[in-house]
Amino acid sequence: MAFDGFIHIIINDHETNIRQKREVRILQRHLRDVSNPFNLPEALFLKLYRVNKHLCQYLINTLIPHLNAPTRITRIPVHLRILTVLHFLGHGSYQAGLGHGYSFAESQPVVSRCITEITDAITQFLLPEWVKFPQTHENKEEVKRQFQQLDPRFENIVGVIDCTHIRIVSPPANHPIHPGPPYYCRKNFYAINTQIIGDANRIILNINARFPGSVHDSAIWMLSGIKPVLQREYIENGTLNYLIGDSGYPLEPWLLVPFADPIQDSPESRFNTALSRVRVIIEHINGLLKARFRSIHGHRALHYNPARCAKIIYSCAVIHNMCRQFNVPVPLDEDDLPIPPRPLIVPPEAAVSCGTISFLGGGWSAEPPDFLVEQVEFLVHDLYLSAWLFLELVPLHLLLVFLAFRDLESGCLLSGNL
Repeated sequence: MAFDGFIHIIINDHETNIRQKREVRILQRHLRDVSNPFNLPEALFLKLYRVNKHLCQYLINTLIPHLNAPTRITRIPVHLRILTVLHFLGHGSYQAGLGHGYSFAESQPVVSRCITEITDAITQFLLPEWVKFPQTHENKEEVKRQFQQLDPRFENIVGVIDCTHIRIVSPPANHPIHPGPPYYCRKNFYAINTQIIGDANRIILNINARFPGSVHDSAIWMLSGIKPVLQREYIENGTLNYLIGDSGYPLEPWLLVPFADPIQDSPESRFNTALSRVRVIIEHINGLLKARFRSIHGHRALHYNPARCAKIIYSCAVIHNMCRQFNVPVPLDEDDLPIPPRPLIVPPEAAVSCGTISFLGGGWSAEPPDFLVEQVEFLVHDLYLSAWLFLELVPLHLLLVFLAFRDLESGCLLSGNL
């Protein structure tokens, strides 16, 4: 008898838990549908999605013909799918943080499907249009003119070239197509060695993300599709169009590289100095790309197979070029800003020690440790932003309903004393 009652209680609790989870899913879907990110201030929109509203609307209109209509299961509008991927590319949230973020109520599997769908569409339909090496005579002359404005001594320059390592997680060692060991690079992490060619306006003209991190820059260049183009122009037409590379590339009739170990103040040394001032543009391009898209920043790793990582990199390159075309600035994050000195006020009788730093009482004292300041600033900023977004986007009656529930995954409910 007692056992039957115990079983009955368990069944009732299970049914209640299922019903509560269903109600929360309905609420999350409603919160997602009534939230309009385009109502955010322009500065906050740029910070969250790394593009401005005008470019975002252009991207949505361009991709809509190539994306599937919302399904019956998720019913996620196209613009929310695109914004979800933009947030991921810009912040590298690895899906879990993004799926529980303050912008949309999306599950991790839904975010994963969004990333797959949107990066596939960008790579297939937008990459050939937005990232292309100059082919016509007029386009090449325009690129040459841009470089000559930087240094008139360098004529017929059609691009600068370099490779950058994009960190990824280790693929399985026994993977039949992408085995893990070749992706371990000289910088002691797993990566894709990505070749980028750019122009003087920091536009990416060509990008190749198909090679593991251990492959040398010169080997990627030897297999590049751009080398045969310049080689054919040189052999068939005698056309002198050059790329500028660093010392990791071989000297070729269509590829200028610095002299090795020149004597100081020699003509070769002065040539190297002038060449490096032009070649630094490719470093700017890499810096701009990784500053805007933290998912491919050096401090983060892409948690996907190499083929998917390549499409994520290509998508970042496409949107980078769009941002250059639309004059969208790179948003400056808090961790890019130096933390200004600030005094610490403590009671005269207090003394706080942290590591090797001691803050003694007596009014104004030394600056607190950076990690303490960063933790407090992060907490305050996150609380402020979350509260602002809820008050801005969520109707009051929905907010009260939402507060009535608490992380049902733990099986707990708020008591009702709000």
